[in-house]
Amino acid sequence: MTGILLTFPVVWRRPRMRAFVAALADRWERARRLRETRRYIQQMDDHMLSDIGISRAQALFEIDRLVGR
Repeated sequence: MTGILLTFPVVWRRPRMRAFVAALADRWERARRLRETRRYIQQMDDHMLSDIGISRAQALFEIDRLVGR
């Protein structure tokens, strides 16, 4: 365990590794926000959906993408 802790700062100093970890974290965050948005759309009624300009069919399509059907 100490070997990992001692070598981590050396690996972290590598610019490509740092860029890879930053890109991975960014992708993870975008995916999380997308899932959260789709869940919110799932809870909206028809009036709320029409306010944002999407139909129930479009909402159901997004919900299906969330569930992975």
